Amino acid sequence: MKKKLSLILLILIFPVFTYGCSQKISLLETKADYFTEYTNNDISIKISNTVKDKENIYSMLLEDLQKINSFSPIYNIEIDIDEKNVIPKVERSIKCNSSFIKTEEFKKELIKKSYDIYDNWISEGLYAKIFKGDMEALEFPEYYEEHDFSLFGARFFEPFASKREIENVQAASIDLVEYTIKKGKKEELLKNQVDISDIEEWAKDKNIDLSYQRSIESLMNRMEANKLNSNVYLTLNTKEDINGFIIDIQTMDEQYDVAEELEDFILKMDTSIKGIKEGIKKDAPNFYNDYSTVIENVPKIHYYFDNNSKTQGGAFLGKGMIELKRLSAQAHEFGHILVTDSFFKNSIQIDNMPQWLDEGIVNYLDMAYSGLIGEEMVSDLLEARKEDTVKEIYYDYDKVIEVLEVNDIDLNKLDKIIKDKDERIKIVNIVLIDGIKVIKNKGLEILVEDTVFVKDGYNANQTLRPMDEGNYIDYHLNQIFTNYLIHEYGLEKLLYLRVEDFDILTYEDYFGKGYGELKVDWTEYLKENIKAIELIL
Repeated sequence: MKKKLSLILLILIFPVFTYGCSQKISLLETKADYFTEYTNNDISIKISNTVKDKENIYSMLLEDLQKINSFSPIYNIEIDIDEKNVIPKVERSIKCNSSFIKTEEFKKELIKKSYDIYDNWISEGLYAKIFKGDMEALEFPEYYEEHDFSLFGARFFEPFASKREIENVQAASIDLVEYTIKKGKKEELLKNQVDISDIEEWAKDKNIDLSYQRSIESLMNRMEANKLNSNVYLTLNTKEDINGFIIDIQTMDEQYDVAEELEDFILKMDTSIKGIKEGIKKDAPNFYNDYSTVIENVPKIHYYFDNNSKTQGGAFLGKGMIELKRLSAQAHEFGHILVTDSFFKNSIQIDNMPQWLDEGIVNYLDMAYSGLIGEEMVSDLLEARKEDTVKEIYYDYDKVIEVLEVNDIDLNKLDKIIKDKDERIKIVNIVLIDGIKVIKNKGLEILVEDTVFVKDGYNANQTLRPMDEGNYIDYHLNQIFTNYLIHEYGLEKLLYLRVEDFDILTYEDYFGKGYGELKVDWTEYLKENIKAIELIL
């Protein structure tokens, strides 16, 4: 049955507390069968008929909004109050029950949504300014004597800190908001455009070192954190225009120092994403120019991070989702979204692409440009003997180390390895060649006709998407093979191969050589470019 709507225009004259001569909020009331809606160009409030004492709830809400609007005009906000919204949900709108609107958390969410603020430290300070008036100066020396000052870390109040630590962080937020407003930076504050230069005098006066804050400056004014969803431990949400993502963190340490771990986690994600895009732009400029719109406009990704997960996770293509157990897998799975999912969503047909090419390219983008996989492999190599897991991970650990040393690769110089793409490629090739022997030693059938071995004994059928006979290859061996093809023919040629018609294409057509010839050349390439590789071949 269609809802019958009756419109009643109410010019609301409501005596509320204000901070200045601001125009009172006027809303249009619309009554429907199951709810009442109050709207103007900037505000939308929907209150379900299931809400008891609707008039008082609405009056409380309107008073809160008037205080916010009196401080600065509300930009845009949507509120849906329904008793079924037991767990508050805050995304583009605020969905909650009547109990939640009586809390401080609700008022802070009102502030964030009213001004499109993504920083909890800003909303914390504005809450004190708008709802508590001018507060006495609060001292906060204890926490910052022992911790790096972080505007990002200021988002992580409970449950990561003691009561004293929370008070110190909140005091810093309140004081800093008051300072920026007095310095004429109110507009920048409300637009999430506070820079390090805006707070240097404040920090100097408080004897606070900003060196750490400068190192994480890219995290400022772009991210919010909340624990409103009971099914996850913490949700981080970025603005879409800067490597947009949502991270649901399922497991986490209970100490406040976890803020630094999260900062490092997200900065590494930023670095890997930027590195992959810039790597394609530098090493495959024509491909980048042809598909720059796709590459630079990856849809917002929803990550699920759970270090207790029983699986290694992966990318869920078509859904914009990535599950992670270890950070080191982020760049690889992002690569799948970048060069597969984004192409699908832009109606670029690559659905008959061979599995070996898809995994090979994504592995290369990760290894060559992110630095994450190199860091993980170096860490694993150094820790293997300490944890007595050499036999589980390596077929012949001593020979692997010997080959690395012959090639002048010092595992203790991680910074050099992360910066040197060629060195990372050598490490990956050496470790994977040894790793294939581990798989064979465990009795796994890794070369099955017309299939490509992926992991955990899974074989992906290739018969419907062949290049030609011999198109199957072990997952790890394929990474080394793809590294060779890119070295010999260039990243650009391999990327363009992804958008070819594989129903008729053969290795000879594209590379001028059959698969058998390419395998021979590949072995010679390994011998010429990696000293003493024969020790583990």
